[in-house]
Amino acid sequence: MLPFHKIYSWLFKSFSIHSEISLIDRITDMGYRHIMLIKRSWIFILFVLWMPLLVFLMGMMSVWFAASSIELASIKFTIIIGNILMGGILIFSSFFYIRYFRRIHGTPTIYTDMEKVKNQVNQGDIYFINFFNWSLTNQLVLTILFFLELSLVFAFRQDLTEHFWLLILDSVVIVIEFVLLGRYRKKMIDLEMDYNIVIPGKIFFINQTGVLSDTQTLDSDKIKTVRAQFPGKIASFFNYGNIDILTEGDTAMMGVMKMNFITDPNNVVSKIQKLLVMREENLLKKQGKAVSSQLSQQKKPRVKGEKFSRVSHSQRNGSSRHALDTREKIRDVLR
Repeated sequence: MLPFHKIYSWLFKSFSIHSEISLIDRITDMGYRHIMLIKRSWIFILFVLWMPLLVFLMGMMSVWFAASSIELASIKFTIIIGNILMGGILIFSSFFYIRYFRRIHGTPTIYTDMEKVKNQVNQGDIYFINFFNWSLTNQLVLTILFFLELSLVFAFRQDLTEHFWLLILDSVVIVIEFVLLGRYRKKMIDLEMDYNIVIPGKIFFINQTGVLSDTQTLDSDKIKTVRAQFPGKIASFFNYGNIDILTEGDTAMMGVMKMNFITDPNNVVSKIQKLLVMREENLLKKQGKAVSSQLSQQKKPRVKGEKFSRVSHSQRNGSSRHALDTREKIRDVLR
């Protein structure tokens, strides 16, 4: 399996699967020790699951068509092997990744152990990288199958008779499968690489759309309202919803920051509010040390200035006394 994720990262600098770990490292270096990672609910998968299921069903129909209607062994086994390989990769790669995601990313939790968070994120990256690479491998299999099938169809056109146009239609189905796999992978990128990180006094919004990314930071003093809402009865049943964050100066929900498909949104809102008003002790100590070091550096030049002013003042007094003595001597001589 080719490392397609490395190729994507090299081609598109805005595509970084390990961006979460890099951001957590920067947050740790700043002195923060409380963190909450928010990702979409696994329920989001149910709304996009129709795409891989449709691809799998179309592949199995192609297998049935080839096995029951095509007599030429070369074309028959090409279609059967290609579609079975594609379907197997699709089912197993999706199953293992979705099972992991549901187990790890449940209700967002406030963590104080940064290493534990990084280990979870790193493990998730491994599962997603496997899914991502297998998804592109699947599209590569479909591409090879498409050109191979067309080549064989036109090579044996006279022997196919009425099945010729059916095989052309099957080639069109392969193109549809290719497009659906691309859309499915993009949705899974949104699931994995769209996330929010909340730390005391700050919220980070990271939005990954395909290979493009957008990062925003919102300070607590700019936040006016944080609210949770359930978009419908299905959302209420599965306990997922949206979180809206209204900033100061915004009215009528214009420019509101959103978190979509969040598990247990009411609980998450209370945790966000708790973190936004929390004072990080390690950060305060670090800031206190920085302030004390600045004050100590500012005091040193003042001491030198005071010594210099005292010396210059004494020198001026001595010179003035010497001038008075000289004047008195001149007066005595003139007398």
